[in-house]
Amino acid sequence: METTTLNIAHFNDVYQVSEHKVNGERIDVSKFATLLEGVTSKWSDRGDGRKDGLTVFSGDLFSPSIESSITRGKHMLPIINELNVDIAVAGNHEFDFGYPELQELLAESAFPWLLSNIVDTTTGKTPEPLQEFHVLERSGVRIGLIGLVEQDWIPTIVGWPEHFQYQDMVQVANALSAKLRDPAGEHQCDIIFALTHSRISNDIAFAKNVLALSPAAQASKNIASEHGVDILLGGHDHIYWISKGVTEWEGYDLNTPVEDAKDDQGDVLVVKSGTDFQDLSEITLMLKDTPSGSVRRKVITEIRGKRLSTKGTTPVHAAIKAIYDDEVKYIEESLKEPIGTIEEELDTRMSLIRTQESPVANWVSDCIREAYDEALINKGYTGADATFINAGGMGIVSMLQTMFPYNDSIVVIQVDGKTLWDAAESGLSSWPEWEGRFPAISGFRIEWDSRKEPGNRVLGVWMVEDPDEIGPNGIPFVVDKEPVSRTSDKKYLIVTGEYLANGGDGYTMFKGQPVIITAENGQPANQLVKKYIGGSQFLKRDEQAAESTQVEGGRRVHKARRNVDSTHARKLAPAAYSAVVHNRLGLLDPYQRSRARGHASCCDKGPDCPKCRQYGLVDRKAGARSLLSKESRIAAVSAADEEAQQSLPVIRPFIDGRVKDVSKA
Repeated sequence: METTTLNIAHFNDVYQVSEHKVNGERIDVSKFATLLEGVTSKWSDRGDGRKDGLTVFSGDLFSPSIESSITRGKHMLPIINELNVDIAVAGNHEFDFGYPELQELLAESAFPWLLSNIVDTTTGKTPEPLQEFHVLERSGVRIGLIGLVEQDWIPTIVGWPEHFQYQDMVQVANALSAKLRDPAGEHQCDIIFALTHSRISNDIAFAKNVLALSPAAQASKNIASEHGVDILLGGHDHIYWISKGVTEWEGYDLNTPVEDAKDDQGDVLVVKSGTDFQDLSEITLMLKDTPSGSVRRKVITEIRGKRLSTKGTTPVHAAIKAIYDDEVKYIEESLKEPIGTIEEELDTRMSLIRTQESPVANWVSDCIREAYDEALINKGYTGADATFINAGGMGIVSMLQTMFPYNDSIVVIQVDGKTLWDAAESGLSSWPEWEGRFPAISGFRIEWDSRKEPGNRVLGVWMVEDPDEIGPNGIPFVVDKEPVSRTSDKKYLIVTGEYLANGGDGYTMFKGQPVIITAENGQPANQLVKKYIGGSQFLKRDEQAAESTQVEGGRRVHKARRNVDSTHARKLAPAAYSAVVHNRLGLLDPYQRSRARGHASCCDKGPDCPKCRQYGLVDRKAGARSLLSKESRIAAVSAADEEAQQSLPVIRPFIDGRVKDVSKA
């Protein structure tokens, strides 16, 4: 029977395009681009200008990173488009800025994005502009491409539309197999690839159920006669992992122990290609025709691959470098824009924030405490009880654009009263040294005595009520809800950093505690704070909001109920976080204004220019869509500047005695 060779380049979960250090190597996206081009340049040319191979991306592009906290993911599009990706599946972090923002991002994508097993119940179809499937032809092979995501991460998405319904991965895959392989149908696919965004263990189980079997396993199972998928190209795990069923893989030990892969018996075909532009998989499939009348027209008889890693010595790709430099220009310009009005100086000296309760540490802790409440409620909890982070990592750069110098994901762990006490003791144990472990907290308070020996300094811990009354000094009254017993086994949900949750900075008591929101599903603190401020600004601008209060320490930045459902309103969930994921910020966003400003002065494409429409630089009066004059376009951006300035939230940090040293009372 006839055999065919099919070439694939695969990567997933990429975030940081700027230079970063990995295993002693300084890499960036321009070096990765050279690596990718080195693979695709070997493929033969097609008549349509594309290469006769497939470049596949398996999700998580737009977030999180320091850059995306500023650009809301927009800087990634020119770069990923230039990489000539053929197809992608949406990952969980595609939704970090909300579905409305994702729609806007995908409108500028040069390639299709899949989300096969999510249905918009208002239409009965895949949410637009995402696609249920896509069909491409490469090397004479008709390839059906489907994109599937695990159910586990969907409840962790803040702002996940209520009318988006998850469907079982296996059922959807088999149904699409029947549709795409139908010999009398429109598509008549020879083979089906599943792009997935799920954990390794879930991918292995899925692969077994849809008969994505290795050549060796096919010897005892005639998959040609059954529907399913032929291979999984996955993401989400942030590790490089190849299932044992492949024929050969250069640069990777197939026997590498991975806890989540214990069910891999060499019977399935799954590829995971690392993270953050560090790795690339070069894959060659050997396909053979099946007997006439078979369900699957072709099956995989060999799969050979190679792990390629970006190095510090990898040459820079000139075109990608030019695009990146252009985006950096807009990022740097937007960094000059204020994002809030500070009523008093934010003192971030190490001698202050690492030795005592400080306004800025309180403010950050308050900001991020309720960031995941919607996700926690979706998972059956009532929201986070408290925040526990270390004050030592904080810094204020360019008007709060970067709150933390590290891209540490914020997670949620479950601890008992004893663990919370132990954490408090650990955080206070190094005083008066300027150690980074000094606690920054929200949702509870600590009384301690610095005169006592380390390990015995904490006098009491109390959970506190959400503040409803403001004192004459503008500071909310602290009202105790309940004491936390040092021997209590009562459980509390704590918002903290991934580093601390893994036992870092002396917080060994956190290591091994149940993780409710994982690092893979979390976002960095600087991004959460930016979302918080952006939502506050949106609500302040919105004339229909019930009350345009200012940012005052974070627990309730706004009392509007329009953007929150009854559960959130009852639980005092932050309207700011809800607003920022359910609405487009548009030209309130400094980065978007920076891009619009540059575009307004040079566009000559006329009324059909997609960027002019995106930035609102068209004349919509009386239904017209004619291009505004250059002067009018520039004036429109200037008006947006003024509107943004007028709606800046006021940042008013305070000390309320939540970390009280009784020796200094």
